[in-house]
Amino acid sequence: MTILSNGKYKSVVHRAIVNNNETRISVGIANGPALEAVVSPASKLVESQSPTFVGMKYKDYMQVQQSNNLCVKSIMDSLRI
Repeated sequence: MTILSNGKYKSVVHRAIVNNNETRISVGIANGPALEAVVSPASKLVESQSPTFVGMKYKDYMQVQQSNNLCVKSIMDSLRI
């Protein structure tokens, strides 16, 4: 969402609250564009300014997101132009 909106909107951080009295089950569901789709700021949101983020294939974005090389920077900081 951050890349598509050119930094205008931020994705929410996942948060879970632990309950010591109840069993908790989590189910991860992947939802996103096709792996070959290019993810970049929407053209209507960059008409008055330059793009803030580099465009890339979704599969490349997922590789960056899942890498362990982001110790120093956040993923969004590493993708800024």
